[in-house]
Amino acid sequence: MKKGILLFTVVSLLLCSVMAAAACNKVEMSYDNSTKYGIYWFGDDNYDYIRSGEDMDKKYFDPDKPTFLFAHGWEPDRKNSTDGLFEDFVTHKETVSKTGTSDIRDYAKILKEQGYNVACLSWFSYANSLSNLFNYIWLSFDGGYALSVRFAMELALVLGENYDGDVKMVGHSYGSQLALATTYQLVKLQERKAFKNDHIIPTRMTLADPYFGATFLINGWDNIKNNKISLTNEPLKEREPSALFADITDYVVGKKDIAVDMYFGMSLASAAYYKYDGSDPYFEKLSQKSTVVKSEGLKIKYGDTSIHNVVRDWTLLTVVDKVLMYDQYGNLAPSGGASNEQIKAMRGKCYNQVYQGFNLSKDSMALVDRSSEEF
Repeated sequence: MKKGILLFTVVSLLLCSVMAAAACNKVEMSYDNSTKYGIYWFGDDNYDYIRSGEDMDKKYFDPDKPTFLFAHGWEPDRKNSTDGLFEDFVTHKETVSKTGTSDIRDYAKILKEQGYNVACLSWFSYANSLSNLFNYIWLSFDGGYALSVRFAMELALVLGENYDGDVKMVGHSYGSQLALATTYQLVKLQERKAFKNDHIIPTRMTLADPYFGATFLINGWDNIKNNKISLTNEPLKEREPSALFADITDYVVGKKDIAVDMYFGMSLASAAYYKYDGSDPYFEKLSQKSTVVKSEGLKIKYGDTSIHNVVRDWTLLTVVDKVLMYDQYGNLAPSGGASNEQIKAMRGKCYNQVYQGFNLSKDSMALVDRSSEEF
């Protein structure tokens, strides 16, 4: 009898411990509109936008439509913008000056006309200090959760448990880290029972010249390299940003089968932080869960340090114009116009963008033979 009582007591204590852990693990999500940073949803007219909130008008968010999210990066120049929202979602002025294009596109307007909910992950007022962006995205912000956690919670609240549409995410520069970190936090929030709906998690991440960044440009790296990622408490373990990016990509794709396509441009943004000869385990991990393009033609034409925003517009144009690219063998190659399933079929493949100029109708891809170690 005593053994039975003892066993019952032990089991009860274990159950209490599990329930207590589950309670501690639960995350409470709520809107916080007291700050400028957050997700802004575009309306139908210029300069018509609204910050996430409850019961938004359908012109901003319609639960029956697919959703397109854009994550911007470092924004040193905001002189001619309204928190950067509209300047940054049309053809970039640097693309105009470098390429001479007169085809100025309003991406938000086009996507709205195509039937998308369109939103910008906006942190313009805080994205001017390059050395702090890694900390803001991954570790902490304003004395609390990192921006990726806040954006993930806000998106989950807007979409809700009944949303059954598709979510596409495009990130540029440091916004690629924000897009990946936000997706990672969504996966983790779902694991912690903050929501159940799989449709909240992006099915596609398209990353335009993702910025990984040298650690010497990260404020206090020697003091934070053993810190933990916000909310999840996963240790950084001294991983350089390029290594962390590869690990997190591997994790989210492994968990949710997300289609990921990346378009590398300026060496200082992305290409300089990996080795491509098979000796870099992080690039091998990254490329196995995504398809990777180097913008070689654009680089030859406009110069390595001048194509960061050109690659952004090249990528966005392939999305809004549904442009398909083909390789030297006539097979489908990566572009924003390729479907999720087509991008998944290209995992592990690496390409060079070919045309030396800014004309997508003339462009193509060259599939690279990785065994030659030339990529």
